[in-house]
Amino acid sequence: MQLEYMAKVGVAMVKYDQQKSAFGSVQQVRFKFAILFTVALFGSGYLLWRSPMDYIEYKLGKQVFDMSIFIINTIVWCAICLIIPLQAYRKHAQLANILNALLTNDSILRGAVVLHGGQRPCYGAATLFARLVRWDELACVIFFYFCNVLSYWSKDNFTHIHLSVCIYLVLDMWLEWTFGLCCVIMLISIAQLSSVTELLLRQPNENHVRPTEQILPRFTSIYERVSIDVRKGLSVYCGPIVTMFILSFILQCAIKIIDIWDAFSKSGSFHDFKNIMTMALAWLWLIFDCKKFVVFMVLSDRLKRKVEETALCTRHFDDYRLQNTRAAKQIQKFLLKNLHQKKKFSACGFFDIDNTVIYMVFSSIVTYLVILIQFKQLETDLTQSEGVFNVTSNLTTPGPS
Repeated sequence: MQLEYMAKVGVAMVKYDQQKSAFGSVQQVRFKFAILFTVALFGSGYLLWRSPMDYIEYKLGKQVFDMSIFIINTIVWCAICLIIPLQAYRKHAQLANILNALLTNDSILRGAVVLHGGQRPCYGAATLFARLVRWDELACVIFFYFCNVLSYWSKDNFTHIHLSVCIYLVLDMWLEWTFGLCCVIMLISIAQLSSVTELLLRQPNENHVRPTEQILPRFTSIYERVSIDVRKGLSVYCGPIVTMFILSFILQCAIKIIDIWDAFSKSGSFHDFKNIMTMALAWLWLIFDCKKFVVFMVLSDRLKRKVEETALCTRHFDDYRLQNTRAAKQIQKFLLKNLHQKKKFSACGFFDIDNTVIYMVFSSIVTYLVILIQFKQLETDLTQSEGVFNVTSNLTTPGPS
């Protein structure tokens, strides 16, 4: 269902083919990409053109340094706006391979449950998460849209500001749905690994050697599809998007902290309702971005741990009844193959996507904040020294006789 909505707006170029019972490319994929990328190109170009003018409306001051940071942040968002359709088109084959791998795993698990008993894999968490993503993003878009309309309705350039707000809201929807799809894939992978682990650890009443020999090939195939196909596919598909989003998130956090600092340093900033409304909406937007970031990283780390736990569950089959059997050889082969295998997701190979990224990001925010404060203080000192120099020059300049 999540993929269906994304395919309608063009963010995903993959759909389920009922005749082939597999995922494949949407019809006229190049034409849809051309339309989506053209829209993204015009939208990002418009944001860049409007960024110096929008800065005057959004910010409390008009310093050159603040305007430069605002424009840099806009450039990062424009890069995200262009990367999302590019990844959706260039890597749609990888996304189809991921979904087909999960589909194959599901059919194998259902067949194994029929033969050996047990419970079918439960995808309730993935289904609930997909619904939450859709309704949460819809509520956010409606809320921010009407808040911005009420804030800038009386402005002469309301049409330009309104268009900028709509572009940012559409871009946020693309991001939310893309991250939501990746999270749903990870939740399905976790459910499948849990199901195959439970099936493998079930102890039959009598002899468990033969059932183990039958289940192990299914176990290894499901495990390898998740740890190899899904991991590599998601790293390639969402890695560039995650990298640019984290960069934007670091910039926004540092900028918002400086805005709060400036607001407290100016006594009249909190007496203006427009300033309070603008700052509150900016922080609320940042909170929703923080939610995207934390949920994605936590689920990535959870899947990584689940993959490791699933590989270690084969140690339960070291009793004497499995010695010198085909099952023992299969287990040894599996352990040797997966002993040094990388089980983490990565963002373009630059860094691993797990809980450690959260600490890395917050340390980067502090570092970037210190740098911004130093540059901002330098600009303030230069401005003050220039004013003192002008006053001194005016006092020492001789008047007309």
